[in-house]
Amino acid sequence: MTDTHPEAIKDNIVAQAATLFDVHDNVSRVIGDLALPLDELHDEYEITSSKTFDFEAMLRLYLYKEVTEMDQEEVTDSVRKWPYLRVRFGLERPPTQQTLSYTKRKRFSYDLRQLIGEIATEIRNAANDQDIYYSDLREPDRSPSPDEIEDSQTPIHHYVDNHAPDVISTALDDVCPALDTGRRHNTVHDDQKVWEHQLTMSLADRAGTRSAFRTFNKFRGNALHHDTHLRAVKKLATPSSYQYTFDDFGVNRNPISDWRRIADTVNPQFSDAVDNLLEIIRPAETFTEPLVAAIDTIRVPYSTTPYKGEDDVEPGDRRVVVDEDTGATRVPKDDYPVMVNGKEGEYAYEYATLTIVGRNAPIVLAVEPVRHHSDWEGESGESVSWAEIVDCLMEQATELVDIHLVMADRVFENHEVTHVLDQYYDVDYLIPKKKNSKEVKQEVDVVRYDPTLKSRVVPYELYLDENATRYVDAENDETVGENGYSHDVNFMYVPAEREDWVHTDSNDIKYTVFTTNRDDIAAVDAQGFVDRYSKRWDIEIEYKMIKPMLPSIASRDYRMRYFSFVFSCLLYNLWRLVDHSLKVLVTEAYDDYGRSRFDERLDPLLPMADLLASSLVLFLCGDGLDPPD
Repeated sequence: MTDTHPEAIKDNIVAQAATLFDVHDNVSRVIGDLALPLDELHDEYEITSSKTFDFEAMLRLYLYKEVTEMDQEEVTDSVRKWPYLRVRFGLERPPTQQTLSYTKRKRFSYDLRQLIGEIATEIRNAANDQDIYYSDLREPDRSPSPDEIEDSQTPIHHYVDNHAPDVISTALDDVCPALDTGRRHNTVHDDQKVWEHQLTMSLADRAGTRSAFRTFNKFRGNALHHDTHLRAVKKLATPSSYQYTFDDFGVNRNPISDWRRIADTVNPQFSDAVDNLLEIIRPAETFTEPLVAAIDTIRVPYSTTPYKGEDDVEPGDRRVVVDEDTGATRVPKDDYPVMVNGKEGEYAYEYATLTIVGRNAPIVLAVEPVRHHSDWEGESGESVSWAEIVDCLMEQATELVDIHLVMADRVFENHEVTHVLDQYYDVDYLIPKKKNSKEVKQEVDVVRYDPTLKSRVVPYELYLDENATRYVDAENDETVGENGYSHDVNFMYVPAEREDWVHTDSNDIKYTVFTTNRDDIAAVDAQGFVDRYSKRWDIEIEYKMIKPMLPSIASRDYRMRYFSFVFSCLLYNLWRLVDHSLKVLVTEAYDDYGRSRFDERLDPLLPMADLLASSLVLFLCGDGLDPPD
């Protein structure tokens, strides 16, 4: 402020307002028409850029806030909902709550804030003299001018840019508290610092925990050390009451809990985080239950061979056959990660996920490790059935949402899996048949040689063989009927939409075969029902986006491996949540944007890269200053 006495400035502005209330009955019009003595008021912020809000515009907004006695969130929401306010106050775009807070603290001096408060009180009194009281001051202008409406139409992409930081910040607050390392609360680096570190690992291209440490040291001192990060994640993934056995020590000095216990510790925290996200999404009209889900697997390559080099082989080492044709053998390593599976040159960690697909936001609801026996393990290898994996996924998911249809990859097509879906969870399923399935071979010639058929539905009774089942106890399970009867299924022979669906060509038509437990499918309906399977490709897109977020990890500790995959799934979910929330905001602000609950899902508004970058900035600035927009 200048040497002009504050009382003179106040009297000048209040006198203008009293006169303007004779003309206008809305306080925003009055404040917008005030001739502010800008030569007498000083901006404390000396650095300006193209993104810095105009000082006069922020003065008017802050005065409006004080007159109406709104808090910062209320007034910034009002500017977003009532675009004419931006025109009246001279704002190029809606400021965020953080921006208003920063402006108040860093651009308005203490004396200026005091003066604005006194002016606001006098303007309120002037409004009361015109019978305009508290509730009237907060009411929107019911008749803004056409010019104000036309000038206030911000392009949607600018609107998204302006609101994304607030939405991301809220989403992060909902996701991260669900993850708990179980460390003492008085640690030097709290859990949020751990997630900052993990986020940096996902953000940087193939970054590991050491490079994340170096990155954070550029921004702040006393960054979380990579060893501390490793210990924190390992603690999160270790059951608090777990008692180690000799087997846990293996060939290493440091014990590692069994992979199943690791998953059982991490998965509930993942579910809690997903539940928090769903609580935000559920109120939207476009979210509907029961919903459609997809199940598939993703393989994360592991470049190290499971076999010793011939120079490292010792007498008495166990050899396994690696080539049935030539009889060639090799010696497996003793300490190779048990969760890696595959064949020569194609080694990988494998995970299964269950994801919402269709019209709803595609959120990953459940994650499960895949444990398969590999040739190099010999007779000691363990293999978990697909039915058990599906059961675990469905158990997690059905605690969060109501599911009515599950679409799974062809690898899940077996009697036990479909029994679990039909009998344990009472859901419909749609799964393509394996090409070597005996049921397919029995019926395919009927379609092939009958020119009158384009689609065909063949009913079939599914039985479980107690000598062949691995997960379902076909003899004692109460959900299994007489002679191993499970449930009725329908095989649907329809023209294939994709090359990888094709089982056979018939009359120049490429056919595919799907199985379902729905009993109301007629031949005329089969094509339309099978076409729904294309919605499952949301999960393929999901994997393409999750893989680049997986950090580069040298550790073979499965706690680090599994948590990093789960955390990447959470980041994907975070993106979908933020995008969903932005769509809700844009739908409210723009009449020509939006969809009904029956329309197809809209394209994303926020790129994944923008989410990750904004999340990192919010983490870095979370305990510092709110930067200006």
